[in-house]
Amino acid sequence: MRHYLFDILGLTGFGALTYGLYLRFGLADALIAGGGMLLVVALAASRAAKRYGGSR
Repeated sequence: MRHYLFDILGLTGFGALTYGLYLRFGLADALIAGGGMLLVVALAASRAAKRYGGSR
């Protein structure tokens, strides 16, 4: 259950950040920043899955 809370808080924060960028700079900059952040998160998750995947 804790993981769902962390996921919801993370998605809410990511959405608020992207929406703030959209309001300040426009759609193109918000999409570029959001896509970049999602790419970094995906790479970090892939690295963590590779590191901890075999030990469980």
